Amino acid sequence: MKEIRGSALKRRVFAICSLLIISCLVLMSAAASGEKQKVLTSKEIRGNIFSSAYLSDKENLLVGDGGRIYLSADGGANWLLVPSGTSEQLFSVSFPDKDNGWITGSSGVILNTRDGGKTWTRQKSGIDKHLFGVHFSDTLHGCAVGDWGAIIVTDDGGKTWKDVHLPEDVVLYAVRITKNGMVAVGEYGRIFNSSDGGKTWTSNPQLAEQSLFCLAESEGTLVSGGLEGTILYSRDGGRNWARSANSSKQAMYGIDLKGGKGYAVGDRGAIVMTDDGGKTWKELKAPFGIQLFWLGTVKISPEAGPAVTGMGAGAHGFSFRLKNQSIM
Repeated sequence: MKEIRGSALKRRVFAICSLLIISCLVLMSAAASGEKQKVLTSKEIRGNIFSSAYLSDKENLLVGDGGRIYLSADGGANWLLVPSGTSEQLFSVSFPDKDNGWITGSSGVILNTRDGGKTWTRQKSGIDKHLFGVHFSDTLHGCAVGDWGAIIVTDDGGKTWKDVHLPEDVVLYAVRITKNGMVAVGEYGRIFNSSDGGKTWTSNPQLAEQSLFCLAESEGTLVSGGLEGTILYSRDGGRNWARSANSSKQAMYGIDLKGGKGYAVGDRGAIVMTDDGGKTWKELKAPFGIQLFWLGTVKISPEAGPAVTGMGAGAHGFSFRLKNQSIM
């Protein structure tokens, strides 16, 4: 993760059938584009993974190094390497529903799918800056953020993107569209809010000097994590923030929240969990081997009940699954 995060700081009989159907569709797409495609087990993925998404309880998607997109229909046991049409790094992915999704990456790359990640087309972002974070609240309204204060917004599903970048040079790593507006986080602990669809942005009072890399929201509560185990939380949609108590001091690169429960992951295999809406986080006991990897992303299943389940991934394609306080 330091290779990617550091440079920016200076600047997953029915499951098998489903996978075979996806394979056939992507084979046709790959033949047309000339790109290679293949089905891999989770252990055969080698590239770094920076972001992930749940399309359904069993359908997962990973994005990362060299324009690679991996799609699973069996809960992450097998993955289809999906042609992306680009070799740029892919940093962030957002699916407002199981069919429609967007990916952002280096050099202003934006990719869009309308068929659940089976095929992807490129959209014109209008900028060439790295886009580290993207979020869509529905199939029309989205926002992407990145290097040098880059912010672009769309209200037509990405057919057109409008540049509304900040007037200051600050790297933005993550963004969320909430009922109260838009929230973006970035380097030096900076948090920005917009209440007019991204046209204008205001800076929040600074609670931390450590850069914030990730952001999640559930039922009006937001959580954001970053360097030195820093985690902040907001109970009012991002207007006011407080520091969380975190037992880990490792950098946090990925975070997710559902109801009052959530996970955050980061450097040296750190995995922490909250059950009080982000106020306090405790480190989960992980196998020694996990400590060899940085973890870049974690997501909670949309169908998770009282037994909160999730998945995540990171360096060299390492992936894992979570169930409450167990790491699998």
